[in-house]
Amino acid sequence: MMRGRHARRQSGPIQVSPYAPSPPLPRWRRLFGWLCLLSALCLVVAAVYMVVTAPPAAVASPALVTEEVNAPTPTALPETASAPEATISAPGNKPPAGQPTISAAQILDLLATPPDLSAGDAGLRYDPFTLITNRARSKMTSAIAQRGDTIAGIANRYGINKESIAWCNDYRLALVLRPGDVVNIPPTDGACHTVIRTQRKDIRAIAEQYKIDDPYAIIDSPANELPDIAPETLLPSGTRLFIPGGEGEIITWNAPVQQDGAGNVVAFDPGSPFSCGARTGGGTRWVNPLPTGTYVRGYYAGHSGIDIAAPTGTPIYAANGGPILYAGWNNWGYGTTVVIGHGPWSTLYGHMSSRAVGCGQVVGAGQIIGYVGSSGNSSGPHLHFEIRYRNQPQDPASTSGIGW
Repeated sequence: MMRGRHARRQSGPIQVSPYAPSPPLPRWRRLFGWLCLLSALCLVVAAVYMVVTAPPAAVASPALVTEEVNAPTPTALPETASAPEATISAPGNKPPAGQPTISAAQILDLLATPPDLSAGDAGLRYDPFTLITNRARSKMTSAIAQRGDTIAGIANRYGINKESIAWCNDYRLALVLRPGDVVNIPPTDGACHTVIRTQRKDIRAIAEQYKIDDPYAIIDSPANELPDIAPETLLPSGTRLFIPGGEGEIITWNAPVQQDGAGNVVAFDPGSPFSCGARTGGGTRWVNPLPTGTYVRGYYAGHSGIDIAAPTGTPIYAANGGPILYAGWNNWGYGTTVVIGHGPWSTLYGHMSSRAVGCGQVVGAGQIIGYVGSSGNSSGPHLHFEIRYRNQPQDPASTSGIGW
């Protein structure tokens, strides 16, 4: 009975002592362990071999660096020869004969030296843009007038005379330049000409018209793109030519004016010492300002008035009654000038030798206001006479009573 009860108490998991001997490992596990140990030993041997057999330049020793720093600087090739680019000496590579080399020590020295940004143009400069030097223009170009632009200002911007721009555009632009107007810009100073075949003018005759001695200056101008032709060639009608150095007709420039709310001109060239200030009134009847003169040039797009020739000193009469708006010298090409207001109308008398009226006066139609001369932009004694309605030029010859 006792043996049976004891046996039942001992039933359950069998406890193994930790100090009991371990069973032997299987043979395959021992073989795998030896293979791993052998592989690791091979890797160590290979690494040691690579370090021992590496080229000398791969590990820069202090002695090598010191020796190459003291090496002489290579001599540059002469300018006359096509010098190849410098090559970096690499281990085992012998540079071709005659080519400059750069040592590893010199490379390290260059990399360690920062760029001198204070040296200006002599230092290192990094500019990603292509720099193109200023080149002379050879072709016609154009500009769009902006608010505040003048012919003189545009001419100054392009480095040419204002007359050159006036000679290559509708003369209206010289009188009134408005924002949005397209202005033709010649490449250099000169004039422009449109061929009219019925005039039978060859290139030689066109050159003479613009005071050019050599007609080949027109033929060879890049702006014209003409073939190799003779000066006696008649070009097709409508051909536009640029005449380098040519001189067109005398330009009479438009002076600024002041207008009231109704558009009446009440002051001419305000700010000039010869402007009479704002004056209103006038306007009676029209008369001929120079009845003894000779009509020599009329009104057209390139000429804002008419020219009447007469001997110097011939009396000039007021074409209508009204206050004097301007009396004196004018820098816009008119020379000694008188301007009279006639309500919405105004008249201008230019190139006088002397005047007989001044500011503060009101004149009547037919009254002497001055005398014929050739002052300002003038080629001989004559009267340049203009009629304007609300500052817009009109044809004086079509005005009833003027007599031309």
